[in-house]
This record gives sequence, C-alpha cells and structure tokens, in this order.
Amino acid sequence: MDKDQFLENIMPGNYFITKSMELTKSQNSGTLWYTKKFLVLYYYVFLNNNITTLSVAKEICSIFKNYINSLPEALREQAESFFFVSKDTADLRSENFKLFGDFAGQIQFEDDNSKISYYESAKKYYFAFLMGSGGQSGVNRWIKDHLYQPDFCYSDIDEIIKEWAENNAINPEATSSHLQNYRNGNVEAAITGMRNDYMAFIRNERQVLFYYGFFHSKSNGSNDMEFSSLTPIGELAIYSNFYELIAIWEHQKIKMISQPVNIEIRGLENSVIDNADLFAINIDPYLTIIQSLSSTNGFSKEVYQYIISRLTRFPSEGIDVSQSFIDQVKDKVNSFNRNADVATEDFNKELLKYVLGIRSDLASDNGCNPLGLCKWNNRGLSVTNQNKLDRLVEVYTILCNYKNQKYRELFQNCSAEIKRQYICNVSSTAYKINPKIKIEWDMYNIHPDLLILLSVMILVLEAKESIVFSRNTLNPFVDGIMSLCPNILKLIGLSCKAALKNELKDTLSVFSDSVFDKYLTEKEDKSGASIETYLNESLADLEQKIKNNSSLQPTYNDGVRKRNMVLIGLIKSYNLQKYAVGGALLKCECCGLPTFLTYRNESYMEYHHLIPFGEFDGPDHSLNILAVCPMCHRKLHFLKPEDKRPLYCSVAGNSYNKLSIEERLTELLSEHKLKSYQLEFLLADNAIDETEYNRILKIA
Repeated sequence: MDKDQFLENIMPGNYFITKSMELTKSQNSGTLWYTKKFLVLYYYVFLNNNITTLSVAKEICSIFKNYINSLPEALREQAESFFFVSKDTADLRSENFKLFGDFAGQIQFEDDNSKISYYESAKKYYFAFLMGSGGQSGVNRWIKDHLYQPDFCYSDIDEIIKEWAENNAINPEATSSHLQNYRNGNVEAAITGMRNDYMAFIRNERQVLFYYGFFHSKSNGSNDMEFSSLTPIGELAIYSNFYELIAIWEHQKIKMISQPVNIEIRGLENSVIDNADLFAINIDPYLTIIQSLSSTNGFSKEVYQYIISRLTRFPSEGIDVSQSFIDQVKDKVNSFNRNADVATEDFNKELLKYVLGIRSDLASDNGCNPLGLCKWNNRGLSVTNQNKLDRLVEVYTILCNYKNQKYRELFQNCSAEIKRQYICNVSSTAYKINPKIKIEWDMYNIHPDLLILLSVMILVLEAKESIVFSRNTLNPFVDGIMSLCPNILKLIGLSCKAALKNELKDTLSVFSDSVFDKYLTEKEDKSGASIETYLNESLADLEQKIKNNSSLQPTYNDGVRKRNMVLIGLIKSYNLQKYAVGGALLKCECCGLPTFLTYRNESYMEYHHLIPFGEFDGPDHSLNILAVCPMCHRKLHFLKPEDKRPLYCSVAGNSYNKLSIEERLTELLSEHKLKSYQLEFLLADNAIDETEYNRILKIA
C-alpha cells in the first residue's frame, strides 16, 4: 500500500461506521437468532398491531417454530428455549400467555396525549417481556422479577420502581445512576430515569435494523413515536428460515457502504482538519474487511481501527499491519483531538456487525453455521476456514463489481452528499440532508437485489453440502436452493423450478464471465390491459371490482413485482362510461384539460401511480392511480420536485373523486396500504408539504 498517501488521506470521523451499536446478543444466542427474534417481535408489537388476540400469538409461534425446525437438529432444543421465554405468562405457546391488553391494563386518561404516551411506554415493556431481555442487576432485576408475575399490570410500574428505591435508598451497594436523584428528593425524575433505562436496549438494536434496511423510518430509527414500516428486506427476514436469514444478512452487508447518506457525523467542531475535501467513503467496506482477513490470515482490533476501517478500497498490494506503521497512524489520529477516533468500543462493535454471519465460534451455533470461517477473541479476528474465505472473497469481488456498475450514480450522489455534510460540520455550517438523495438511498437499501441474493444462497448451499456451483451441478443446486430457501423464493416469485433454473443459469454466467448485462437492464413489465372486456359492465359492478382489485396483495413473477393490469382496465372502463358519455373527452386529473379521441373513438388517457409502482412499491389501488394527460404524465416523472407542487395541488379540484393528495394518502393509510418510505418519497417529491405530512402522521 502507498503508506504516505494513506496517512495523508486519513480524516477525523472518516471510517466504517453505521452506528455505534452491535447486535449485542450475538455471542450467546447463535448466529442471527437474536436478530430474528427481535425483528419478528418488533414488527408485531410496534409496526403491525399489538398482540391482542391469541390468534396473533399463534402466528408468531408459527414463525418461530418454522425457523427452529429449519435449524440443524443439534441446535433445535437450545433454540426452542431461546425463542420461547420460560415464564408461563410470556410463553407464546402457553394457555396462560398474557396479551398486550392484559399487560397494559385498562385505565382512564386525562387526554389523548397521556393515553398515547402511556401505551407507547407499555409497548416497550411488553416487548422486553416477550424478548426476555434486561434485568441483570439492581432495579432492572427487580423490575424483571415483577414483569412475569401473573397479576402484573404496567400501570403499577412506577410503584414497583418506587418500592425498590425506598428499599435501597440507604444501600451503598445499590446500582442505579438515578438513585442519587431519589435520595435528593427528585422522586419523579428518578423513577422516570429508571423506568426508561430498562428498555434502552430497544433503541440500540432498532438503529442497527434501520441502518441495515430491515425497517424504515424518516429519521435514523432512534425516535420512538414516528411512522415506521417493515421493508421488503424486513419482510423476507420475518419469514426466513435459518439459512435464508444468513443469506439476507450477507446480502445487506454486501450492499452497505462505509458511511451511508443517512448517518450523522458528529464531533468535528474542535478537530484539526487541514483539507475537508479529502473526505471519501468506501463503497465496499465488507469486501475490504474479508479481503484484509484473507491477506493477513486474521488481524487485530487495532489493525481494524487504524488501518482497515479507514481504507477507501483494499490496495492491490495488500496492507501494512506492522506496529511501526500503526503507531504512525495513531500519532496522526491522536492529533485530531476527537475522542470517537481513538475510543475502541465503536470500532469493535462495527466490526462485530460485519463478521456476524461468518463467525464459527458462537457457542450456540455448535459449529453449524455453513459460512463460519473466522473467530473473534480478545485480540481480534482469526481465520478458521481459509477455503470458505477464499470462495467468499472470489464471489463477493464479482458482486461488488456488479454493484458498483449498477448503482454507480447512486453511490456518486451519496458520496457527494455525505461529503457535503462533513464539510458543513467542519465549518459549523447548518446542514440539511437532500431528501431526494436520502430516499434514493433508502430504496436501494431496503430492496433485495436478485443477483446478490441468489449468489449468497449459492454460497450457503456450497458450504453446507460441500459442492461447487458449476454447469454439472446446476440441477442439484436448483433442488438444493428450493429446499434450503423456500420462503424467500416464494416471496420473490421464484418458487417455480423452471424459473429458478433460468436465474441460476444467468448467475452461473456471471460467476464465470463477470458479465452483468442481464442484471444491469431493468426488467420491464410487458403486460397489457384490454378494456374491451369491461365496457359492457355496469358502473356498480365496475366500482365493486375496482374495490376488490385494490385490496389484493401484490404478486411476484421471476423476482419481479407484477402490475395488476386488470385494475387499470377496470378504472379505464369506469372513467369512459361515467365521464366520457356521448363522445365527451376525459379531462386530466392534474391540469383539468381534455385530451383527444383515439382511432378507436375513445377518449385517450394515461394512468399514473402517485407512489411509483416499481422503485417505491406503490400500491395497485384506485386511490394511488391518477388519470392524466400525456404532458402532465411526463411532467410528474421528469420535472424537478420544486416545480411539481402546482400539479399535485391541482389534483383536489380536477380529480374525478375530488380527493386531494393528502386525503388519498390518509385513506390509503387507514387501509394499511401506505408505507413510511412511500410517504417520505411524496414529501421529497413535493406532493405533500411538512404540514400535510405531519397531519397524516397523527393518524399513523
């Protein structure tokens, strides 16, 4: 490596980091077990509905059991005890399982804000109750012991904490940073602090899941009461088995860049920075880590912190891990006067996130992780299976080359945006993220990439069955992946054997020739919609069919979400029958102007998804579809966001149902058809403003 250039380019705050949290339970809960349990329960408690019926509890039970049954037999008994809390009231399998309503209790509130605040806090405790988390010592142990009592109700929580504080007020060994407040007479502050500390773990893990695309919110996932949604990647993870979740986690790590655009770089105000323009990100941090691991046969935490995490790419000549060079880097880093650059904890946690999924030393895995190839110790990382590591480096190098071609423009935009934030922070200039670039990153981060996902599935099967993917083993790989990853294949529309075989043939060509043409070209939906079938149906029948089709779940074919062209045909027929009687022309729902007659003597109109169907998963729903003229249709797609506002505002007066954009979104939300990232896109696109966005959020 060019050591002089490396030293020159080192900048404070410029290293691999998404957030200073790791998946804290990985050491004692097996590869991704904790992630699986956390994500499923988080979805059902916070993002879906509270667990208010036994049928929902049984649904969660089924998800956990399917995951456990997919594990190697040697792990199932231990996994059973991990996924199902031993306490009777928290055991999802038990007849005595306590539903959220019983846990939270029924009390009277002075106003809606008090009610919302109470139930939001109760949800967090209920989540901890189901996870079996917390309660190691002190007041937390006291709280945990009470949570699992048959008569526990959340309305008693402050009295329970107060009782502990009274018992320990004069105990010098009592552990709670808030106990001194209680001793000083600040009783309310002390109780609030102890109550909030118990569930602090939720925020930490939630931020990891946000940054790695399993759920979406407008901010960085740290806020408690904001509109959040499960993402397409999150949905795959919810229903994944043991092997599928490993593949999904690898997929997300491959796609991650060293500092995504939605990260906040802090603490630069007092740093010594000669040239902020040197700031640069690494597009392939995970690949850089495993390349470093392969070239050194393992590296120390110190090498990661001072060398690897600051690389913008892995140098072709390898890296210098000599102590003399590390000491040189340390000297420069110490000169930055920034604690986060020298504190080891955040770097260790970031590295743990990246190697989770490829570690072979986790006790609960009992050596059953097919991708296990390294182990973690007090010094750092060491390689336990060089052959697996070499194969990983080989395939991930190909995938990163593909990633960098396909998403080049996105990465350039993100790199420029995070650099702009960096320069603003260095100069203490106000910074506000570009909403368009932020939502573009989110969409990249939360959607599966078919080539990357299939490739990781292949590696998992190779490692599990000790076979190599080739033309001669194509059929066994088709059968093997269908057996190993049935849930993912079903969700992405590849459960048909012939379709999967065709995709694996294409993947094989990528592996052998590194040619990505098929995957660099967007797959287009060639389906057509004929309206002739519906022209003789009554308006009442068309209305009912539009309603029925708007409620359908999306379908997938060969990994591609399919448009409901029947719905478009129904809406076209309905509009022609109701609004184009006697040869009248249909009017555009944006500009209000009439279009023209076609050669079929029909009033022409185009149909636009308000929330784009492809990139943003816009629902095939009548409320998300506008009838627009060709000019307005092009404008909605290609105008700058700041110039679109008049078009969107005119919809209320010109649309056939006289509903504004806000009213449409409110109704879609009430029908559970609106995701947080879709609403954020519309805010970035100027379809709604901050006031309208916040009004919609109140309903969420």
